[in-house]
Amino acid sequence: MRLILVSGLSGSGKSVALHMLEDLDYYCVDNIPAALLNAFVSHTLRSTDNQYQRVAVGLDARNTRAEIATVPALIAELRASGIPCEMLFLTASDEALLRRFAETRRKHPLSRSNEGLREAVALERDLLRWWAEDDIVE
Repeated sequence: MRLILVSGLSGSGKSVALHMLEDLDYYCVDNIPAALLNAFVSHTLRSTDNQYQRVAVGLDARNTRAEIATVPALIAELRASGIPCEMLFLTASDEALLRRFAETRRKHPLSRSNEGLREAVALERDLLRWWAEDDIVE
């Protein structure tokens, strides 16, 4: 089994990356709760179905901070057990993200009624900063 975790800032191209991986015959799941990642990986490992030989999972900041914090340990555990696990972390400048959300007129997943888009982008960048800087990213 080969596992790629796709993460990054909202608007940075995670869906496009997952679609590309799907075109390359990866079994893709987008926006899985981080708390279910271990169970999902266990299920795909036990399966004899060839569709799970190459798996890509989208993770983002809609998870809780505590759930996000569990991912590095899970990646380390998978790697220690011999499962190739890679992290693809996508980012973009604040200006590009603000422009993309303005163009699509979609609400940022971390937007709140009392905060604007710029604040939501900054909050997400801070929440996921350690993934971008950590050794788990390859």
